[in-house]
Amino acid sequence: MVRNRRPPHHPNGSAFVNISGDYRYMGEGHYESVEAEIQEIPVYPRIKESLDAYVVPLCMERAKKAEIRIPEYYISNGYFEPPAIVYPINPFMRKHSVVFKEGHVKTIGKSLTRNYKYPICVQKIKEEAPIREFKCIMGTTSTEEYDQMASRIWGLFHLPICKVRVIENGESQLSAVEPLPLHQLRPKELKLLRKANEWQI
Repeated sequence: MVRNRRPPHHPNGSAFVNISGDYRYMGEGHYESVEAEIQEIPVYPRIKESLDAYVVPLCMERAKKAEIRIPEYYISNGYFEPPAIVYPINPFMRKHSVVFKEGHVKTIGKSLTRNYKYPICVQKIKEEAPIREFKCIMGTTSTEEYDQMASRIWGLFHLPICKVRVIENGESQLSAVEPLPLHQLRPKELKLLRKANEWQI
């Protein structure tokens, strides 16, 4: 779904804000942004922004340059040292794993690399570190402690709707930005969306 609004970035013209919430490659939300870019209409998010946000190592590097706190991470072909959060880097998988025990490394490594065909992104965590998620709606969130992070993620990637994973490693660190389809928003998130855009959904 694409809605029309006049964002502050374009005071003399309108832009399309794509509120599908899922901008993965070759999906409906992706093609809605593609169509707008082909027509040279300012669109949120742009294709490059959504692709960068969803590929964890790219997300980490862009966030680091924007001075958003991130965990220490590395790329591996299969082996890693727990405790860690492990993300696949391939076009066929989205599921991540939180691994605390050495005995799970081989199984998880083989699965997330699709039998060692693709690399994985490994984020180091403390064993007791809580892992939390919040919903980011046009740079706002109903989880007040993450207001600032939500605003900065919007400024970096311009994803109107997304889910954000955070590691509490002594400080709040961005772990991943993921799809959040519009239909999964609860009433309080829909209220944030209406407030941000003065739309009737």
